[in-house]
Amino acid sequence: MNIRDFITKEITYEEAIELTKVNGSKMMELFTVANEIREKYCGNKIHTCTISNAKSGRCEEDCKFCAQSAHYNTNITSYELKDKETLLDEYNRAEKLGSSKFGVVTSGRSINKGTSEYSNITEFLKIAKASDNDVELCCSIGLLSKEELTELKEAGITRFHSNLQTSIKSYNKIVATTHGIENRLKTIKAAKEIGLAVCSGGIIGMGESWEDRIDMAYTLKELGVDGIPINILNPIPGTPHGDREHLAMDEILKTIAIYRIIFKDKVIKIGAGREGILKDFMGMAFMSGANGMLVGGYLTVRGRSTKEDFTFIENVKKMWK
Repeated sequence: MNIRDFITKEITYEEAIELTKVNGSKMMELFTVANEIREKYCGNKIHTCTISNAKSGRCEEDCKFCAQSAHYNTNITSYELKDKETLLDEYNRAEKLGSSKFGVVTSGRSINKGTSEYSNITEFLKIAKASDNDVELCCSIGLLSKEELTELKEAGITRFHSNLQTSIKSYNKIVATTHGIENRLKTIKAAKEIGLAVCSGGIIGMGESWEDRIDMAYTLKELGVDGIPINILNPIPGTPHGDREHLAMDEILKTIAIYRIIFKDKVIKIGAGREGILKDFMGMAFMSGANGMLVGGYLTVRGRSTKEDFTFIENVKKMWK
């Protein structure tokens, strides 16, 4: 297999599986090709997103990786939905930080039409849309209908986020009882049908196989998603994955590189786990195909300071040149 062929050639599922077996000196070739593909199809821009943990904890779902599930004792801070004034302050802060996107993220299965929470979010979106702030608005508020997504679009969002987390066949290993992956697929398809951009990716390091990672990638490709967040499991004490060992650095970078070869012109965003697990090698993620990142922290885990993040971004751009 000539890895360089994939700079212009579309990769098949079988070829992607073969790339997972690459090791030794071929690894650096894989990373180099992924970086060339990123430059050829995406240019040298790093896409940034700031999220608001707008409603925290007490989630009824039993996702085995999640600190916010009410099924586990993780000692996180829980609170109800933030008011629209607080969300607006955070939205304006995202602009000052230099973020290109701002996402409202809530715990729980969904925030549905007819509730005060849904009304508060749509009111915030309308105010934000009418303001001078041009940071793109996004929501990640659970499993929604086409009607609800249409209302959010009319209120101001251009993008919806809903992670698959893993492959279809392995989904019930991480969400045992409370909902199936069909609910997520239905929401993503509805969002695409009404013209919203969609971010959807997953978490690596939960014990999944390489086949699971490639299966998830091709499901996302079939769905036509626009951005792919790759999160690295940061084991949270109290969850079923709390004692799991961190994924090896080379496996993380290989995953990013293969995803870039599969998703030539999409945003591949590195999310949770990048600081604590990649550490001094974090820059390698952006030399292996990544071109997006969260700035300003995560949901229940504090990230680096925004000053450090934007200094890092400038350093990556210098490496790309």
